[in-house]
Amino acid sequence: MNPLLYSPSGMERNTIDERGPRLMDGAPVHRRTAMSLISAGIASATIGWPGFSLADTHGDLPLLATPEQLDAEKTLLHLLKDPELKQLQAKMRAELAATPRGQMSDGAARIHEAVSQWTNTVILAEITDCRRYPAFLWCTDDTSHTWLGHTIGGIGSSGDNPDAIYRSAIIDGSGSYEILGQIDMAKRPVQFVLEADLALLTKPESLMGPKPKNTDVGSNLAVFTDRTMVIAPDGSFRITLGGAGDGPNHGALQPGRVTIGIRDILQDWTQRPARLTIRRLDKSGPEPFNPADIRRRVFEDLPGFIRFWAAFPDIWMGNLKPNTFAEPKQRYGGFGFVSGLRFELNPDEAIVVTTSPGAASYTGFQLIDPWMIAPDARRNQCCLSKLQARANADGTYTYVIAQTDPGVANWLDTAGLHQGYGIMRWQSVPADMTNKGLIRDFRVVPLSGIASMTDLARVTPEERRQQIAIRTENYNSRVR
Repeated sequence: MNPLLYSPSGMERNTIDERGPRLMDGAPVHRRTAMSLISAGIASATIGWPGFSLADTHGDLPLLATPEQLDAEKTLLHLLKDPELKQLQAKMRAELAATPRGQMSDGAARIHEAVSQWTNTVILAEITDCRRYPAFLWCTDDTSHTWLGHTIGGIGSSGDNPDAIYRSAIIDGSGSYEILGQIDMAKRPVQFVLEADLALLTKPESLMGPKPKNTDVGSNLAVFTDRTMVIAPDGSFRITLGGAGDGPNHGALQPGRVTIGIRDILQDWTQRPARLTIRRLDKSGPEPFNPADIRRRVFEDLPGFIRFWAAFPDIWMGNLKPNTFAEPKQRYGGFGFVSGLRFELNPDEAIVVTTSPGAASYTGFQLIDPWMIAPDARRNQCCLSKLQARANADGTYTYVIAQTDPGVANWLDTAGLHQGYGIMRWQSVPADMTNKGLIRDFRVVPLSGIASMTDLARVTPEERRQQIAIRTENYNSRVR
């Protein structure tokens, strides 16, 4: 990796400091220092660090464990202890229990987890918006993680992809900003996507935009992918947003709060997300900040946030009947296609789905619960990327959705659910790719009939245990 990143605004180049991360005054950030940052509490979590470069996310800490991230997680854990927040969560769980989805057996069983994840998401989104200086925070992962002395529960909204590292920053759309990135070319993600939306994560209705149902979500101002961006041979890149722009990767903004969303798509879970920093170019001072704003805004926004995402399966999936699917739709910005399905299976039933990857570099197939929250992807084979799945002789992929293991390689585990949804993705696609022939077969069959499908790749119970062990190890690598 070339340690130099150009900074075209008259500043000296940022150099990777092999001694590890440094604070603004040049002092090193060791693991012990990181732990003290975690314990600093809610005030420090939103002060921000105006002078961080890509070097500051390196050293002996995990790539995603930036000081901003660790501070935000400490604030999250602090707020989750609030008795009044616990009361509000209980109230929302009772409200959801009275809805048709909450009356479903699997919907009822998953209410507690859904409200917990939505609460975590709102808190981190408020922290992201209340920062005095912008920063990218890892703000979505339905699977919990443990690192540096603490555990964070799942942080999800709806249909979050276990193959993606999601990060967000919230900025002032009237300003101009510079984003510097570094992709590890030896372990690069199969796709990098940056979207700028005139919307707030805590106001999900603002994310919908004018698009039809069952297509995509977003009020996009700009979309960049690694296919469309100018990236140096060493993996370094620069994106500017707002203002006149002075480079090839430039996007316009509009006044208002703008959410910058990042997706690093990991076909292989040992691939690494890009290192990122963001700074404002047209002003150097911090944004106004009142620590009490975070708690106040969480209480204001959480009920509406939960109600929106609780109803979102009907918005996004439309009126899908049980055991049917929607035709793949093109995603805004042209970075791929997506399709949804709904399953409702008895223990002795399965769904067989055959898909074609088309010309997509990445495909992924995942199952989610009735609230569109994903099971623990480490312990359940509830999702498979193209690299994790086994192809048929003709290059297609056949999956079996079932509650119990049918002994096929491409089993998609419902994690004990008999009601829920699925999402199929085709991403990093050429501009001329269409949805024709992406879904080849979809049928409900008796589970006992899977044994007679001799063309399906099989695994033994021991091989399945090895699969799960590898999944757990590789998924956990994102916090190492």
